[in-house]
Parts: sequence; C-alpha cells; structure tokens
Amino acid sequence: MPRKTYSSASFSSTPGTLLRPLLNWGLAGLALSASVVFILAGLGAWLGADVIILLDDQIQQLFYLNSDSRMHLFPYTAFITALGSFKISAVAAGGFALLFFMQRSPRFVIYGYAISGSFAMMWILNTLLKEFFRRSRPELDHLLVVHGYSFPSGHAMISMGFYGMLFVIWAIERQRHATSGVWLPVLCGISFIFFIGISRIMLGVHYPTDVFTGFAAGLAWIFCMIKGIKRTH
Repeated sequence: MPRKTYSSASFSSTPGTLLRPLLNWGLAGLALSASVVFILAGLGAWLGADVIILLDDQIQQLFYLNSDSRMHLFPYTAFITALGSFKISAVAAGGFALLFFMQRSPRFVIYGYAISGSFAMMWILNTLLKEFFRRSRPELDHLLVVHGYSFPSGHAMISMGFYGMLFVIWAIERQRHATSGVWLPVLCGISFIFFIGISRIMLGVHYPTDVFTGFAAGLAWIFCMIKGIKRTH
C-alpha cells in the first residue's frame, strides 16, 4: 500500500482555513476529555466509595514508597514526576512549539499549534475539573510538597495529553520518512507516560484512580487531536 505523503500543497493557503479542523477537533477533544472524567466519576459513585477505596488501597500497597528499603528510589521518582510539573512541561511546550514554528512549513505549523494547544488545554481543563470535584489528597505521608485537589491527576493528564502529542508527532514523522514503523515512539511514549503517572502514586500524592482518570482524559484529547491533524492534510 503506498504511504500517504504530506506536502505543503496539501494544506489550505490561508491560516484560518489551515487551523480550522484542528480548532474544531480541539473543542471536541475538550468536550470528550471532560466527559470521560465525569463518566468515570459517575462509575465510581455507582460502584460505591468502599469499592473505590479498596481498589486504591490495593494498588497503593504495591507502589507507595512506605518502607525504608524502597526509599532509595525517591531521587529517581522525584525526577520523573518533575517532568510532568507545570514549569517543566511549560518550558517543553514552548521549546518544541518554537522549534516547529521555525521550520516555516505548514505541516510543522500545525504541529506547533497542536503542541501548545495540548499543553494549555490539558492544564486549564484539569484545573477546572479539580475545582469541581474537590477530592482531597491521599492521607499518606506526601514525599513531595503538593497543593490543590487530587482528582483527576494533572500530571497524568499532561503526560498523556501533552507529552503524548509529542510522541504522536514523532510517530507521524517516522512513518513519513522511515520504513521501520511507529513501534519505537509508541513504546517510548507508553513507558514515559506510565512512569510519570506511577510516580504520583509512589510519592503518595495521588490515588491510583486519580492517575487512571487523568490518563483516560488525556487519551481522549489525543484521539481528537490526531483526527484534527489528519483533517489538515
């Protein structure tokens, strides 16, 4: 099967027309991402607090750094979780967006807007959702200083919705220029995102259900952004 190519000619000539599909799918992504969170919250309410607490406790027992023998992992866990922080992800978003815009190619302009939009929308949506649900942090010794509410995990949403977008772009470009497929960016993306999310549980600052819901919300956003990028080609 011939590989689909992406050329400047395949893009619309005006910026508004160029970005309209991405904007439309971005709005759909916000709605879908928020809907996923509310659906999972509703499912949790239907199952009952006892079931959710039991599920969280069982997973926390596997990963929470509550013993001296595992505290040697703390420097590594703290470093991994820092990658999902607002400051570092903001620097990453600005840096990658600038690099894409400097390419002066319609395809990379789309990537630049997709990256900057993914960062901004994931953080804004997560902040609003946390204010709505107002779930308290786990009653554990927090190994890092944290602020705000717990549900859904902002680190999980940003790692999936923003960093996931970077790995999607890598996969798209790899598919365009190489013959080895997309397995490498997919594997790296899954590993990177998983470790950021699991670090929040290990540090005792999030319930596992916070992290899972953040992942699901970010994945819904990624799905829509991929659709938007494809519509611009």
